[in-house]
Amino acid sequence: MSRETEAFFSKEVVAALASLYLADTDPKDPLASPLYADLSSLPPTYIQVGGDETLLGESLQFEENARKAGVDVQAEVFPGQLHTFQMAAGYSPESDDAIQRLAGWVRVKLGLA
Repeated sequence: MSRETEAFFSKEVVAALASLYLADTDPKDPLASPLYADLSSLPPTYIQVGGDETLLGESLQFEENARKAGVDVQAEVFPGQLHTFQMAAGYSPESDDAIQRLAGWVRVKLGLA
């Protein structure tokens, strides 16, 4: 399955949901989208995104923007995974792996590893 054929969370669905949420707000308003925000005050940030996720490009752009703003940021792409794939933890090895990676990242950032 690819980003173009994701079962529910397609670009069209994302655009429709965003339009409902934003009403008359400019989608490039930094309060509406972190892609246009000043990210310099973010704490260390960890991003997980599925390789077949509709928002893969935006997730990687966010990582790049955060890095340029001086944020300690790490993104991991999980091949073949879709939006919110981590919700299948306990049922999917890929989801379990993602949760373990997040926990490991947190341990390192807290000095527990």
